Amino acid sequence: MPRKTEDNPTYDYNIYKIPVNKVDEFCKFLEERKYEEIPLKADLIVNPNGFSFKLMFCDKDNKKGSPWVSLLSSCSEWDLSQNLKIYGAALICQSETSCYVISYGNAHFYLSDYCDYGFGIKIAERLINLDSVKAQQNVSHGGKLSKTHIDYLSNSTLSYRGGEIPTYIKGDSINEDVWGKSIHCGTSAQFKWEEKPLELGEKLALLDQVYNSESTVSLPRLIALDSDKDADKIDELFSVLAEAITNYDDSAQNTTLINVPSFYMVGTKLIQNDSIRFKMSCNRKNKQYDGELSIEAIKSFLSDKELDISDSIRSIKLSVEYGNDQWTPYKPLIEYLEFVTENNFCLRNGKWCVFNNSYIEQVLRDVGKVTFVNHNSNDWRFDKSDLVTYAKTNNIYEDKDKQPYETYYNHKLAAMLNGNMIHPTTVPVEETANRRYRYEVCDCTVGSGMYFVKIGAPADFAYAVDQAMFTLSKIQNGYGKVKLPNEELFEPTEFHLVLINDKRKTIINEWKDVYSINFLIHLSELKQSLNSMNISLVVDFVYNF
Repeated sequence: MPRKTEDNPTYDYNIYKIPVNKVDEFCKFLEERKYEEIPLKADLIVNPNGFSFKLMFCDKDNKKGSPWVSLLSSCSEWDLSQNLKIYGAALICQSETSCYVISYGNAHFYLSDYCDYGFGIKIAERLINLDSVKAQQNVSHGGKLSKTHIDYLSNSTLSYRGGEIPTYIKGDSINEDVWGKSIHCGTSAQFKWEEKPLELGEKLALLDQVYNSESTVSLPRLIALDSDKDADKIDELFSVLAEAITNYDDSAQNTTLINVPSFYMVGTKLIQNDSIRFKMSCNRKNKQYDGELSIEAIKSFLSDKELDISDSIRSIKLSVEYGNDQWTPYKPLIEYLEFVTENNFCLRNGKWCVFNNSYIEQVLRDVGKVTFVNHNSNDWRFDKSDLVTYAKTNNIYEDKDKQPYETYYNHKLAAMLNGNMIHPTTVPVEETANRRYRYEVCDCTVGSGMYFVKIGAPADFAYAVDQAMFTLSKIQNGYGKVKLPNEELFEPTEFHLVLINDKRKTIINEWKDVYSINFLIHLSELKQSLNSMNISLVVDFVYNF
């Protein structure tokens, strides 16, 4: 509202953008919530520049009023300042091609189903000097969607990391004379302007030009789809997911970073060993599996139970064994499955999201800081027949159909590096309670380093990242130390992810050769978390050729 001490007062404008084809629906929505259209003083409309103005106002019996009510009252034929209790108003500014809504009072609560969520950040890209950021809020999508952190800065450069997106930015405008001194950008864009409400046509026309212009800066965006508003798109994406599972070929050579399908299997973050088991259930049909979750296991379940993937994908539930015949509650399969389409939609933590190319570019920049080493020598090489021979020679061979190659490799690696073998021994997650929940701290330790080993493809490598993240959480809670199975308190300075490419035919020369944006997002989050504990990260790639 206007500052009384200023010769040229400025007014606060909280501006949202909504599609023109949703204006009527939005107005009807407001009317259902006791808003009504108020006639405006036509002679106060100055330089509309193609915009028409419509004021929707909410009257709920209060005599005190709010500062902005007097301002709007001066623009209208009615005196809005009498006998009002709770105020809400939406000034709808519409042209042939655009619509902006200026929100007052509680009206912003009703805009969520109609507004363009990317509008505020697009304005920030074009109108904020990103080298003079005063405050920002980032959301991390490398883990759970709800993970947030806020940085309060002072004339600093906008900062964010791989897997993060800025959702709120406050900074100096690039042109104070036109846009005011500072701008706040989130879902909406907030300005302080000298113009009164019915004098905004020229400003909004300029804002429209800015919004539709090319930007030299592109900030990463990843937005969750709305289950109601985007229901048709979500149905379409589940069809794409079903088709990708049906046509999945684990032996196919991927050729692009965002390949279809690009899957990431989310682990339980408890036990990570050869004996893990899980159950799938759908429409009262159940089956138990040994090993870790895979696309092939999902396809096998559907085939065995004669289920149609398109009809069943949202109904399949998963339970994972976390201890000796102790199982997690059933949860939807889609909460364990992450998936990327070729047109920038992804399934993450059971929710469909859409992201832009800048999001990928930032992830690649961040993961580019992770050191990786290619091991092509015979010492590190993964060969199943050699491992069986090694196991028999060292009396650790198990006579069964499914060989625990990961266990054999861990023994070999620990011996080769003169390390301490831990896999598959587990420790309690908590020392209190019944100690039922257990996890594997790591596969082996060497000096002050912890090694996490996984065989397969990026979808399988996810388990190593999840295991490392869970162990890191215990280290953070233990002030830099974690208890090993032998009761020793271990203080690591380095994490090694030993990722064994079982079927890959080419060497990884750069991170985009991994061909899984999902895996890289999780890896970059691990790197960021390790940095906060001053623990370095090295990825050791091992091959079987």
